[in-house]
Formats: sequence, C-alpha cells, structure tokens
Amino acid sequence: MSESIPYELKREVPVTAEADVVVCGAGPGGFAAAVTAARNGADVVLIERYGFAGGMASVGEVTPFMCSHSHGLPLDRPLYGEWIDAMRRYLPGKVAPHAENRVENSSERMISKNLAMLAVEDLCLAAGVRMMYHHTLFDVRRTEERLTEVILSGKDGLSAVRGKVFVDGTGDGDLAALAGVPFEYGDEEGNCQPMTLCFKLSGVDRSRMPSRAEVNALYDRAKADGKIRCLRENVLMFEDLEPDVMHFNTTRVVLKSALNARELSEAEIDARRQLREYLAFLREYVPGFERAAVHSIAHHIGVRESRRIRGRRYLTVTAFDRAEKFPDAIARVSYDVDIHNPKGSGTMIRRLPPDDWYEIPYGCIVAEGCDNLLIGSRCISVDHALHSSMRVMPPVCSIGQAAGMAAAMAVTAGTMPTKLDGVAGREKLRAFGAYL
Repeated sequence: MSESIPYELKREVPVTAEADVVVCGAGPGGFAAAVTAARNGADVVLIERYGFAGGMASVGEVTPFMCSHSHGLPLDRPLYGEWIDAMRRYLPGKVAPHAENRVENSSERMISKNLAMLAVEDLCLAAGVRMMYHHTLFDVRRTEERLTEVILSGKDGLSAVRGKVFVDGTGDGDLAALAGVPFEYGDEEGNCQPMTLCFKLSGVDRSRMPSRAEVNALYDRAKADGKIRCLRENVLMFEDLEPDVMHFNTTRVVLKSALNARELSEAEIDARRQLREYLAFLREYVPGFERAAVHSIAHHIGVRESRRIRGRRYLTVTAFDRAEKFPDAIARVSYDVDIHNPKGSGTMIRRLPPDDWYEIPYGCIVAEGCDNLLIGSRCISVDHALHSSMRVMPPVCSIGQAAGMAAAMAVTAGTMPTKLDGVAGREKLRAFGAYL
C-alpha cells in the first residue's frame, strides 16, 4: 500500500543517561569501541536493541570467525583475541589464554553464540562500560555539525542519551543515517549481497559424511529433483565445537533490503523455508544425516551488506589489489574479496598474496558532515567490492577498537574526532596492543 496518514509526535523526552562516549550497537565493532574507549579513560554508555550483546556472533549464529591472518597470526589484536579467550573460559576444564593473541586453527575460531554473548558482556562490564539493553535507536538530535543526543525507544516509551562523541556500531549505519550522513547502498545496480540465515543440526555422524564434493553433487541432484530451492551454488557447512553438530551458512535470499522491515520479514520467512528443505534433503540424500535434528537457528537473518557510510576518506577495491598501506592506518585486513551474487547463484573470490594485507586509513571511520560521529562497524567508507573483504567480524573488531580509541582521544583533548591526527591515533592503538 502507498497510502500515508498524517501523524505528528510532539512530547518531552527524558534524558536518562549522559556519557563522554555513546556507542549504539553491541556487536563486534560496537563492543570493541566501548571497551577501548572505557579502558582509555572515557565514561561510556553502550546501547543495544536486544537483551544481550555480541551482534551477529550471538543473534546471527555466525560461525566460525573468518580468517584474516598473516604468518599464522591474526591481524586483529588485541580485543578480537581477548573475546575468544573470554569465550574459552566458559569451556570445561582449564583453558589457557592464547599467547600473543594466537588464534591459529579453525577450532579456536569456532563461535558458540551463547559464549560469545557472555564473553562480550564480561569484557564490557570489566571495563566499566554502562550497558543499556532493550533500547532501540529511534531518532537523533543534532546542532549544526554535531550530534547532541540519541532518542531511544523502550518498553517505557522514548528516552534520550546525551554524549560528547558518538560511535555507530549498528552494522547497518542506522545512527549515521538518522544523523543525515550520506551513504552508499549496494553495487552499481543498487543491489546488496544476499542475506543468509545460519543454523546448526545435531545428531550428525561425521564419520559417515561424504566429502564436500560428494555432498555438493547430491545437492545438485536434489535441486534437479525439485526437493530444494536455494540459489546458492553449493552447501557451505562447518564443523562445530560439539562432535555431532554441523553449522550451515548456506541459505541465500536475494533482492531483499535489510533496511526495509517488510522485506526483512519476507527474507526471514524465505530463509526458514530453505532451512526446512535443507533438513529434508540432508536426511534423505546425505549419509550421516539420517538422524539429523535442528540444534539451533539464528534469531536474525545474517546481513552481509546494507548502507556504507561516507567518511572523510573513501577506499575502493584498488586498495585490496595493491595491498595498500597508510601512515594513519587503523586496521589491517587480509580476508578475501568475497562477493556472493546479489541476484542469484555464484560467489566471486579474489585473494591477496600469502601473508600480505591492505590497510584502512583513519578517515574511513570519520563520518562526513558530522564532527563527533565515528563509524565502528562494517558500514565504513569503502566501495561495494572492498566492503566484501573488510565486513567479517575480526576486522570489524579492529575498526570498532579504532573508533573507541579516537573517541577517547577526542574527549581527553576536548576536541572533535575530525580534528585528531590519524598518525597519532595509530600510535595509541599500537600502544594498546593493535598489530599496526
């Protein structure tokens, strides 16, 4: 329907919190921004729409962490490694922390959504971050070139949180968009990478599972038989921490916008239809899955791409191809260019030379036209192709970490993030433990 109705909201909104740094979104970037800012002397409020933290690692059932390494070591330090260590402390028995942030094998990069949630909260509370769950970003107030408050919606109505510096950790760039910052969306045709609902199956006998090539051949046969309707070209699955559990990152929903509530609803329904068909296919066609059962399902469909917020710098995929380095770099990335076809089947992969990386300069996380807003999530100022590389959770931890450091530096200096020296920021991050 295209009909609209007149509606105007005018009311006094109570200010329920004030802080030096206000972070919206407690995913990998948002939590890293909050912890870093708090450890560097800032009073921090972290706002999250769900009743728990962790972002797609928790609500999206995403596992494992993708590999952004060089010479066997992660490029993302220290908070990415600290997050994994905080998860490992919940495993049975005594588990030693990783020396020098080593996250070297796939089992160490496995994620339990429940442990991811608990670990983020542990890190935030230990740093003194004030956490506000069950608050959804509703609007903002700004004066000239600065944000003054975020307006939140909760069970008790609308409220406001006031801050000096703000960090957008929402993933979709919701805070920046409400603040009027320009953004890009999708590829040259305006289409974003497809969404995927992750799920896990238990009761799997891994000892009887065929090879990946055989599973994919059976998948092709099931599609030809009309048993499964999914646009993905193969079955993407990973072993889990539990010996009889397999993780699936393999549904594919195209041409739906994560910024449109109706389309997002339709995407969730279609993805769960695919899940049901995958379960039936695996039980019928694939040895080892005869007794497979639904173990867990993501509570929110995985969104690879939506807005990309324009910053004071803009990076294209040329930076990947040239493995570019910058004097004011805030993160290093070695993960592939990994573009899932926005309109159908196929995935385009491009790789860097072994053990090399490209860097992201500070200006890519400084919002254009809003002096006290930093971007601490996947929606930074890069093009569609480069976004497909830096969007995965380990680099996003580093991006959030950098946003938190810049926010704390700005508060300490009594200035705006736009006035900071990015090279000085890099040195602060190095002292913090970042691999720069």
